[in-house]
Amino acid sequence: MRVGCIGYATEQGVGHLAKSFYDASVITHPAIFLHDQRKNHLDWYPEGTPTFETVPFAGPKVDAYVRSVDVLMFFETPWDWSLLRYCKERGVKTVLVPMYEWFPRRPEYLPDKFICPSLLDYDYFRHHNAEFIPVPVDVSWQLRTKARRYLHNAGGIGFREHKGTRELLLAMKYVKSDLQLTVRSQDEEGLRKILLETNTITNGRIKVEFGNKQYKDLWQDYDVLVAPEKFNGLSLPLQEARAAGMLVMTTNRFPMNTWLPTDPLIPVSKQFRTRIADHLQEIDECVMEPQTIARIMDLWYDRDISDYSLGGREWATQNSWQALKPRWLEGLAI
Repeated sequence: MRVGCIGYATEQGVGHLAKSFYDASVITHPAIFLHDQRKNHLDWYPEGTPTFETVPFAGPKVDAYVRSVDVLMFFETPWDWSLLRYCKERGVKTVLVPMYEWFPRRPEYLPDKFICPSLLDYDYFRHHNAEFIPVPVDVSWQLRTKARRYLHNAGGIGFREHKGTRELLLAMKYVKSDLQLTVRSQDEEGLRKILLETNTITNGRIKVEFGNKQYKDLWQDYDVLVAPEKFNGLSLPLQEARAAGMLVMTTNRFPMNTWLPTDPLIPVSKQFRTRIADHLQEIDECVMEPQTIARIMDLWYDRDISDYSLGGREWATQNSWQALKPRWLEGLAI
């Protein structure tokens, strides 16, 4: 089966996602959609890998690429929705791994199948041709024994600050224990703005790291990932931190509370309906109080998390490429 994918080759979640499927030989015929603001890692893929710069996708180069595959998959978006029709006319099946919060309210075309990376995504697309298959993880596990070193991965901050970075920084004003928090971000301007607005830029217990870090080193030297996320379904950092043996302290909401131990999860104070943009579908957004986040952080500080960490190793085995690759190949064979 010849599986194509048009995706970013950039240091962000959607870029790493496509690369992991290529490295696992699920994607056999990659193509790169060049990002106009981030570094494009053309070295991630073989020399001669097709590249596309603009949408709509059209012309002989696109036609040749489409005809070279049996199924074309996309992560989050097909970039050019008319490409779904284009593929159908040429007998090429299409599969979308959706990000539900970014899906249009009235899409012009639909893929032949949705493979949903979380149960929340599946809830949104279950009435179409949809299947839930977890995204495999491939990180190095190490035993964490005490909950002392706390990490927050702000990434690119995200729309509506959905990673909860602002609330977490405010929570540090209420933390009573001696814990130290490291906050990482690829968006230096965005994080500095939040630090300034929360008046936490000079908090001596907050260490800030900017820029990209080697992917294999993301979860080394830390015990706890704090991520008061507000609405996403799939969260690669949560999965990777769990598989790496860290204690994962995120929001107590669906679907995270279906696969993570619930004791360290942060209670939600309320939810409300919203949209990331007017043309996208409605979603539930969670609200977490900084005082509550601080209470949970303090509650776990310096506790023995050895059993939790060992559970992460078992979870990693169950959600490894070795375990899940057959399901993905079967799901793509439509």
